[in-house]
Amino acid sequence: MATLLSFFTHKFFKVLLALYLSLFLFLWLVSSPVAKHFITPVLAKHQLQLADNASIRFNPFLMRLTLSDIDLSSTKSKQQETVFALRELTLQVALWQLAFDKITLSKFSLTQGKMKVIQHEDHLIIAGITIPSATEEAEFSTKKATKDVEQQVHEETSNEVATSFPYQLVLPDFILKQFAIDFEINNHKTNNKTHHITIEQLALSQIKATETKQEGNLALNALVDTTQLSFTANTQLLSGKGDINSNLLINNYPIEKLAQHAEQLTALKGTISFRSQQTITLAEQGVNFRIQKANLTLEDLLLDIAKQRFTLQSFQQKLSDVAVNLQENKIIHLAGKSSITLTDALLSQNESKATIAAFKQLSLDDINFLLDDEPSIDITDIVLDDLLFSKKTTLADEVAQKAMDRINKRAAEDGLDIAAAAIVKLPPVIQLKQLTLNNLHIHEKSIDINSIIFDTLTGEIIVKENKDIANLVNLDDKSNDESAAAPRVSEEVVAIETELEVEAAEVKREAFVFSFKELSFINEGSFAFTDFSVDPIYQRTLFLDTLNVGALSNRKENKQQKTPYTLVGRSNKYANFNLSGYVQPFTDIATYHLKGDFKEFSLPAISSYLKASTGIEVKTGQLNTAVDLTLTDDEVDGNIILLLQALETALVDSEEAGNLIDQGALPLNMAMGMLKDSDGNVELDVPLSGSISDPNFGLGSIVTLITKKAIMSATQDYLMTTFVPYANIVSIAITAGEFALKLRFDDLEYQVKQVKPDDQQSAYLNDFIALMQDKEDTRVTICAISTPADIGLEAGVSVENKSDIKKLLDIGEQREHAFKDHLIEQGKIDSSRILFCKPQIDSDVGAIPRIGISV
Repeated sequence: MATLLSFFTHKFFKVLLALYLSLFLFLWLVSSPVAKHFITPVLAKHQLQLADNASIRFNPFLMRLTLSDIDLSSTKSKQQETVFALRELTLQVALWQLAFDKITLSKFSLTQGKMKVIQHEDHLIIAGITIPSATEEAEFSTKKATKDVEQQVHEETSNEVATSFPYQLVLPDFILKQFAIDFEINNHKTNNKTHHITIEQLALSQIKATETKQEGNLALNALVDTTQLSFTANTQLLSGKGDINSNLLINNYPIEKLAQHAEQLTALKGTISFRSQQTITLAEQGVNFRIQKANLTLEDLLLDIAKQRFTLQSFQQKLSDVAVNLQENKIIHLAGKSSITLTDALLSQNESKATIAAFKQLSLDDINFLLDDEPSIDITDIVLDDLLFSKKTTLADEVAQKAMDRINKRAAEDGLDIAAAAIVKLPPVIQLKQLTLNNLHIHEKSIDINSIIFDTLTGEIIVKENKDIANLVNLDDKSNDESAAAPRVSEEVVAIETELEVEAAEVKREAFVFSFKELSFINEGSFAFTDFSVDPIYQRTLFLDTLNVGALSNRKENKQQKTPYTLVGRSNKYANFNLSGYVQPFTDIATYHLKGDFKEFSLPAISSYLKASTGIEVKTGQLNTAVDLTLTDDEVDGNIILLLQALETALVDSEEAGNLIDQGALPLNMAMGMLKDSDGNVELDVPLSGSISDPNFGLGSIVTLITKKAIMSATQDYLMTTFVPYANIVSIAITAGEFALKLRFDDLEYQVKQVKPDDQQSAYLNDFIALMQDKEDTRVTICAISTPADIGLEAGVSVENKSDIKKLLDIGEQREHAFKDHLIEQGKIDSSRILFCKPQIDSDVGAIPRIGISV
């Protein structure tokens, strides 16, 4: 013990210790200038300069390397630019751990730094140092190829005797704080696009790595273009195989930063967020990804494409239980669950701001997908809410008023009551409250749907004088049409040949299968139609009460199945239809069947379309139709029953009462009289057979019917016997020149300007209601006749002013509706037994306002 103590107190030991400490102190003192001396020429080759106050020191006592106040600037331009900066880096190694076969970095941290990265056309510059392009690297590799071959034998020999690395790398903690990276992209497609990345903190902990085992934790918080990025991961690997568990969060990334990758877009805006929890498994056979849950959100999206703009308030997709298997960088298995929701989507025109299409929400719920050799997707529900198609922008007040004035003037000339204000608002072509597709199964070659439901479908078409649709947004690009107006013949030949080849390939390919079990329309749907291109203006609204379609499929085993359908609806106030049948569109010979009827269709409504072609208009009349038809391929078989009630016609624009004979309409009425039965109706039972492609289809049978019904028997005795109890309101007359006896009701007289029936008319009304209740098969036509006095004009003067004509016709129409409503309400008379005619005007001296009634 005394000997050992004497050694440590010996002068030689003291000198040795002093030399050791002096050497370490010297190394610490000269480490910075020496390091900078050797680094400076290396940096100069890259035109880089290190700041004078930079410090690079090595502490041999603690085995610690410290870099501080590092500022690296580029001298390539006159104005120096900092390309790399670092406030402090500390790296310390615990040498004593080498005794335990461990390389331990007891301290490793970086604080407050920045770096600039520039991507040019074919190379990358990192912190002022140019990284060779792939081409340059290939040339460099070729030059070294010979030298590598010469050394290969020696290297293989050395590898044979090499031993495994015996040490374990240990890093208890690594911390990187406040480090900024500026990434600049500069090429012919993108000029000076910059991304800013700020690493607020990157922490590695519990890092332990050997050749056979690796484990550790990672936590990253960063800002990417002002977007919050968080990432955590932990792993335990054996020989590079095992699980890596991680969480990722990206919050509100501005997607306009990605515009450079979509050249066809003229504008791109919005934010994207992503959150996920996943596990990556490294295995012998490949890499497997398991996403436990993920959420992708896109908000305030704006896309400008040429002349259109698309906006979307939000897009949200949720993923769960997603499995992705990779082998040799190829996906061999992909499956999982998802749901998608889109909110407030709008596709519009940039210039006019007109809406092409829009919807409130589109949701796809409970999506199960499997994308393997035979991919399939199952979706529980697809729901589309508040769909709107083709809505033009509202006209300016001044323009709207001019349009309303023009419509009102035209309506006054035609004697119609048009809702000009509603038309000028240009309603959308189609609106749909909700569309639901239930239980979808989508396969590579098929799609099966359980049910398709349309809820409250409405539409409106407004046809202008020039036949254009006023409320339809025009998407035509005339410039493209002109450029493609005269294609070369050779291009046409090539296009035709290509089309024939594609069609031949499609024939050989197995047909795509589409099927659904049910299609239906619920709640009230309607389609309005206004046509300003005819005279007078035509308006009609079709109400769809029921539309159901049964199971339909082009699957081989279901092609022979009949798909039933039912269609029930009405038009305007009284017209209605009820149709049913079946379709077989996918059989070898397609078959379609239709059975049902149309009732109470007022024929004066079609005068607008008869006037131009025939020169006549329908004054009174109602159409009832029963159909029973079967169409097989292009051959039709069945019959149509046409019942024309109280049909009377006149020459165009004959408004005066009693003027039909004078204006020349009698011959046509006489021809119809040849077909009228004892009730004044024309009933045609038309058998139809033959090919619908034949232009003469159906004419022969109709001519035969007219011939057979031209001679009718007299019914005078029957009429007189039947209607004598009501002689105070009816009379029997034979009109000269007509072939049939007619039952004539006395006119119901009105006071001037009177519209609704009053007590003075009660006796007539009571007798008339009694007659209609007694004779249930009797149908009548009511025709209101107005006089100039109804609007304060002098009697005996012909009314020529179109505005005055409209007023008189409006009064007549109001009287007809009030009279019919009184009969329905007080007498419970079926509305189908009371027909309207077009109101008339009587300008004779002493004329009395009245309603004429005929059978």
